[in-house]
Amino acid sequence: MADPLVRSPTLGRQLRCTAAWAWHDCRFEWRVTLCLALAVAAVLAPLLVLFGLKSGIVGTLTERLQSDPRAREIVWKFNGPLDAAWVDALAQRPEVGFLVPSTRSLAATVDLQGPNEALQDIDLLPTAPGDPLLGSGQPVPIGFGEAALSHEAARRLGVQAGDTIQAAIARVYRQQRQTLRFPLRVVAVLEESVFAGKLVLAPLGLLEACEAYRDGFAVPELGAIDGATGPRARPPHARLRLYARTLDDVRGLAQELSAAGFEVTTRSRDIELVEQIDHALSFLFRLIAAVGVTGCLLSLAASLWANVIRKRRELALLRLIGVRERVLTVFPAVQSLLIASGGLLLAFGIYAVSAELINRTFQIDLGRDEFVCRLALRDGFLAALLTLLLAVAASIIGAIAVARVDPADGLREG
Repeated sequence: MADPLVRSPTLGRQLRCTAAWAWHDCRFEWRVTLCLALAVAAVLAPLLVLFGLKSGIVGTLTERLQSDPRAREIVWKFNGPLDAAWVDALAQRPEVGFLVPSTRSLAATVDLQGPNEALQDIDLLPTAPGDPLLGSGQPVPIGFGEAALSHEAARRLGVQAGDTIQAAIARVYRQQRQTLRFPLRVVAVLEESVFAGKLVLAPLGLLEACEAYRDGFAVPELGAIDGATGPRARPPHARLRLYARTLDDVRGLAQELSAAGFEVTTRSRDIELVEQIDHALSFLFRLIAAVGVTGCLLSLAASLWANVIRKRRELALLRLIGVRERVLTVFPAVQSLLIASGGLLLAFGIYAVSAELINRTFQIDLGRDEFVCRLALRDGFLAALLTLLLAVAASIIGAIAVARVDPADGLREG
């Protein structure tokens, strides 16, 4: 029976048959194929685990910072009159995620009385819609009689959302110490992970009223009728509650404010630490990957070249029956792809087992959606694609050896 290549020597048929020969040759010499696939997996698996560790550690640290609103906070240390137009312009900047003006720090404290105990000199901060400290779905205090408490403050007072507590502020007016008491309904309690200390969030209007009371004015809205009753000119705001929109915006925004003469502090050192870890792990990964991949490519290329040399007679006979030279160069390329594919399957299997063991080892220190070792689907696909491309590149030496096969060798050695 005539060979199919002789009967129909089309380029497409020759390519398909050459690829089939390469597949059957790998199956026939399965021990050699397995050894080469294991060699590829021995290089790829540690690289996948290392990249998974880099992605998992850096990703977890970054997610923790992103989920912690305090990482984006720019703490205002300056107490002084702020121009209202400047504050409005700052609030409109795209790198600003949340901004609300505040009163003087000395006027922004309050005493609280709950069922369990009394708390004194608790920080009173202004809030507004979009407050990063308030979780999604938590109501925002909007009236003079509403407030949100930190988890610690609510625990010490013995209250929860919906309860009412008594607030008090004191002043010295006409050489007499006076205390103003008013009720506050707790509309929300902050998550413990958001703020660890004692804190009260209230509308800016309440802070302005407390400041006016301490400045000697009557504040009818809080029930204080004793005090100056003339026109109450609101003093300029003295501080800001300011949060950057993203972690990347913190450093630049803080530097601009510092250059403008405002004293601010941030958690930029924590952000820089994550960046340094990312850079260090990236450098180690690139270094180890370069050494490992280079060795793997050389080993695979040498193996493919040796295989072509061993099958020189068979390849020469294929040339004699009409297989084109450029078609035969597909032979080592297909074998290289098959070996690389087998190595990839083994490497991903080893990675999956290793990642599971690593994550289980550190699961006590991890949150529900946190991982020490994690490889994103996109990164895994890119790793596989790059491996296959490099495998084709490694087959070039074998293809050159195939191109040098002389059809006459089949007659001389036959």
